[in-house]
Amino acid sequence: MTQDSYLLLNELISERLGIEFPEHRKELLESRLRPRVESLRLPGYWEYYLHLRADTNGERHRLAELVTNNETFFFRETRQLDCFLAEAVAELTPAGGTPRVLCAGCSSGEEPYTLAILAGEHGEGGGRVLSVDAFDVDRRRVEAARRAEYGPGSLRLLTPGQVERYFEALDKDCNGADAGAGDDYGERWSLREPFRRGVRFDWGNIVDLATFPAGAPYDAVFCRNVLIYFSPQTLRRAVRNFAEVLRPGGLLFLGASESIIGLSERFETVRLSGTIAYRRTGRTGGAA
Repeated sequence: MTQDSYLLLNELISERLGIEFPEHRKELLESRLRPRVESLRLPGYWEYYLHLRADTNGERHRLAELVTNNETFFFRETRQLDCFLAEAVAELTPAGGTPRVLCAGCSSGEEPYTLAILAGEHGEGGGRVLSVDAFDVDRRRVEAARRAEYGPGSLRLLTPGQVERYFEALDKDCNGADAGAGDDYGERWSLREPFRRGVRFDWGNIVDLATFPAGAPYDAVFCRNVLIYFSPQTLRRAVRNFAEVLRPGGLLFLGASESIIGLSERFETVRLSGTIAYRRTGRTGGAA
């Protein structure tokens, strides 16, 4: 990959998907694109860039499959989810309504399903129901999330008892075509129907507000371990979009290594007992 091809591809990927491949990740970008360049029988990466620009066969959707990082699994970093359910839900929906949550960059669905599972079993009295919309820019991952079939990698933190409670084993000969990230094609499990209720998946792009699910405003947005791959410019676009779909007072939850402190006047930092979140202020428009 020449330097010119790298710069042009990186610019296109950042503009289209928000994801940035800095110089130290150039070889990673090259390795992810190489099989596709070869399968299209193109002479090199410059020609692939031109192919993407023309986009005559929906190649930009395929590009999302190649460059996104789909590392995810059930019950990942549950402290934030527990804090949200224990401390924030009642405040966000004091009348006892159904909290509305958006999971942005949901990959194959492990996080939104985990949230629904925890909500249903949280506290005394059988927990509560959430309304969860989830989206991802990788169409194949969205379809995998809708099927809700997973391998050992996705269930790595669950105890045998939890696996038995939440999942049912599939026929060992039934190997899904789109396993969760990091999964092999061995034994697989299907999430039981009661734990899928209230969770909806669709295609969407974090940096394109027009692709977000209809029905805003939301009480909370979860976008965890996604924005660390964004360029500064597209990070600001993402934050503006989250502000648009959150109601005033709603909460934004990011990954442990992500922060928007000082980035936007439309959010203020709030501390729950075990985590930090960002509350949507009453400001409208303005800077990110």
